Amino acid sequence: MADGPVVGDGAEKASSTEDLGAVLPPAPAKRSHRLRWASLSVVLLGLAAGGIYAWRQVAPVISARKYRAVSYVVPKAPKLTPRTGETVFRIDPTHSSLTYAVKETFAGRKSSTATGVTNGLAGDLAVNEADLATSRVGTIVANVEQFHSDNNLRDARIRQDFLQSHRFPLAQFKLDRITGLGGKLVAGKSYPFTMDGFVTIKETTVRATFEGTAKVDGSTLTATATTTAKLSRFDAGPISIAGLVRTSDDISLTLAIRALDPTEHAVPTTITGPHAKVVSSKDAPSYAKVVQPILAANCAQCHTAGQSGSAHVLINDAGDAKAISDGIKTVTQTRYMPPWPASDKGVKLAHKMTLSTKEIAQLSAWADGGAPLDVSATTKLTFTQPHPELVPRQDKTLRSPGYLGSIDNTNDYRCFLLDPKLTKPMYLTGYTFLADQVQELHHAQVFHVSASQAAKAPMKDGADGKPGWSCYGGPELRGRKPETVPGRKRDHDVGFAGQDDLVAGWVPGQAPVVFPEHSGILLEPGDALVLQLHYHYADKPAPDESGLALQLDPGTADVKAMRVVNPLGPVELPCSPKDAKAPLCDRNAAMKENIKLYGPSGAGNENGLTYLCHKTPSQLAALFDGTVGHSSCSLKVPESGRIVGVMGHMHTLGSTIRLTLDKGTPKEQILLDIPRWSFDWQMNYQLEKPLHVTAGQPIELECSWDRSADPLRAPKYIVFAEGTEDEMCFATYTLIPDDQ
Repeated sequence: MADGPVVGDGAEKASSTEDLGAVLPPAPAKRSHRLRWASLSVVLLGLAAGGIYAWRQVAPVISARKYRAVSYVVPKAPKLTPRTGETVFRIDPTHSSLTYAVKETFAGRKSSTATGVTNGLAGDLAVNEADLATSRVGTIVANVEQFHSDNNLRDARIRQDFLQSHRFPLAQFKLDRITGLGGKLVAGKSYPFTMDGFVTIKETTVRATFEGTAKVDGSTLTATATTTAKLSRFDAGPISIAGLVRTSDDISLTLAIRALDPTEHAVPTTITGPHAKVVSSKDAPSYAKVVQPILAANCAQCHTAGQSGSAHVLINDAGDAKAISDGIKTVTQTRYMPPWPASDKGVKLAHKMTLSTKEIAQLSAWADGGAPLDVSATTKLTFTQPHPELVPRQDKTLRSPGYLGSIDNTNDYRCFLLDPKLTKPMYLTGYTFLADQVQELHHAQVFHVSASQAAKAPMKDGADGKPGWSCYGGPELRGRKPETVPGRKRDHDVGFAGQDDLVAGWVPGQAPVVFPEHSGILLEPGDALVLQLHYHYADKPAPDESGLALQLDPGTADVKAMRVVNPLGPVELPCSPKDAKAPLCDRNAAMKENIKLYGPSGAGNENGLTYLCHKTPSQLAALFDGTVGHSSCSLKVPESGRIVGVMGHMHTLGSTIRLTLDKGTPKEQILLDIPRWSFDWQMNYQLEKPLHVTAGQPIELECSWDRSADPLRAPKYIVFAEGTEDEMCFATYTLIPDDQ
């Protein structure tokens, strides 16, 4: 849904020959220009992982019913042979359960307790009525793949990734000792007890203590026992689903058992799953009249065959929608889908991707009613374009030459020269990114280079035996910069403004772009584009031929040149108090580590930004309350013009971000406010109406971060740096200058 060039990052390891700190000016009079060009190492860092990171996590979740069919069978457990004086009781799975309870925060809502239950239990208990102290508990087996809750997204994520129950469906408890029991059995009396033993989940065994009570009444034994554990000890959490939900590390497990004497009762050996419950479809909305139009207008653009999100979640027809109806209900109720993190504060934003309260209620009612279909399950879902003016023409198509990376370099930045072979001036007024191997693509950036720069590309292209060239810091082609407006000087900027030659970008899930307000990038004969692709390999790479389709208008057309401005702010995020003594929680040690990882920019960027923003590390560190940190930077609009689009960027600890004009004055206007940051949805926003600004007008960038978003992260003092586990305070706005 981008409406202008996307500028951000996500690069795990970007580099540059310059950094902010290394070129700090000796006198304030020269600061703005030298910092502007030194900032290339910042603004070339790459686009955030965005949609693909999110959907790679959510895909097995939202498609729960499709990727894994759960078999509701009772597991087998070793049977106990009764000793003299003992009665063996066998677990009745139809009246027994293992329940988990964990604190969760769902899509930014207040914390609540999530519970899930499995009835797939088996095991024997032997009671010595004359001497309870000698009673025994056999191995208790639980089918954790059968865990179900009130949300199939949660269930699928737990099964697929955290418990890996398709590989390890059974958990077990083996008793070491039982204490608290003694004397003779009194029928119907409740006895407190403690069980010490070992719980095995997946391939990890952890010691656990259950506290509970039990009683025997005739041929039936009932017992309840509870323990607490750390999900991290089993490599099963804390659970986090792409900004949708996250849990605490602490989990409570409760065994509720009814066991029968098998010599007097037929112990059930079958159970039914939650799918057996009967739902009424009588009051459910019509799929054809209600549900299908909502999906066509809001989901089909990304999730029908051949679209960017189809490899992760496919809603190609009515049957697909029915199969994931619970997931559709959840992601729309929480407003996780369609993604739109920006708030309504400040200027109005165009093309808002949100569902109405009524539409969300209709999808929910349809799912609750069993997702009935009044059309054939094979009825295709066709995208309804709500804004035809946002669909660019494809006047010229350019492809990269088939690059094959290596799994040895999991984060590979590769540049390719895309030459449109223009013979006369043309404006680039829109583009469509042509993704090939989507599963490999982290993001893309597009740079405008002049004819003299393009002439240098052959010296780099193929130099290492592969198409294109390695380019962590951008194209790095020497020569004069391209002119966006012929004869127009660009040395009159006020303050820090970033770079000019980054003109477009893409993340998986992003729609094609038409530049707003009849604006574009002027391409002269001989000018070219450099496509920088960030490949992120999880498996063996495949050859990739991604490219661009360009919308081009004549250079004589009434098109206004545009530019992207990059406000930046420093980051000073100390460690939590409990980690303060960790080696990398010392700021100097962390800076040295960053230099080792990223070169001089690992420290220089932060030092330059604190200088630029008139802050000191100690001032910003003092704003950290042990969990949340804050930062800001007061900048100036570089030249008069109209702002038509905005974007914000932080990393995975990001909490809030805001960009404000004339902050604290009667003329204050918020350009962008994201009150609940998500690393997974970093979007461009087009202003509903262009906003005129004047050179020198104050503009403030504010950011905050929350360390609790990743409680298991290795402790380190965090500053502005290139890695995803570092942080940034980064925004852009698209400006159409006045003097054209």
